Amino acid sequence: MKLNIQDISKSYGSNRALQHFSAELEPGIYALLGPNGSGKSTLMNIITDNLAADSGSITYCEDREGAQPEDVRKMGVRFREKLGFMPQYPGMYPNFTVERFLWYMASLKGMDKNTASVNVPEVLSAVGLSDVAVHRVGTFSGGMKQRLALAQATLGDPKIIILDEPTAGLDPKQRISVRNYISSIALQRIVIIATHVVPDIEFIAKEAIILKKREDY
Repeated sequence: MKLNIQDISKSYGSNRALQHFSAELEPGIYALLGPNGSGKSTLMNIITDNLAADSGSITYCEDREGAQPEDVRKMGVRFREKLGFMPQYPGMYPNFTVERFLWYMASLKGMDKNTASVNVPEVLSAVGLSDVAVHRVGTFSGGMKQRLALAQATLGDPKIIILDEPTAGLDPKQRISVRNYISSIALQRIVIIATHVVPDIEFIAKEAIILKKREDY
């Protein structure tokens, strides 16, 4: 499995968020580091097809004999089905219970009932929310919402997982738990973690991708 990001550029008016960015990613954890305004969120939104690049391309190649790289924009839904995305500020329905929210996300991801009935309890247990499965999301603290957002990102066995500040708002014990969970699922997946908390990724990331904010564009 390989995700090839080739010569991606993106501007917002006169502000160049990304300029000729390239990377070749294989299974493992990649830390995405850089100051605010360096293009981290732009890059993640381009990979997840929430934003179109001005130039460049992204191709994906499956891990099977004879597989050829395909442009992810042309793959469309077939590529998005392989994605799990945790934005920094995830939108959630406050009146949903935790369990209902994950079932709703499972439906959006096209999971069948039998698969979801196994996977939903698994991800809830992994992020330590099994005991509050019937509680409403609106009653949750920021840290609990972060863990729920991580659960929905890993729901459905995605091959590429993109996490934007996954440990924000968590206490040290919770951060260790989340870090261990991410590490445990990364063996056969490409995981990209954007973070400002370097200790959370320094022992689990295979590579660090560092973006620099340029002031001289």
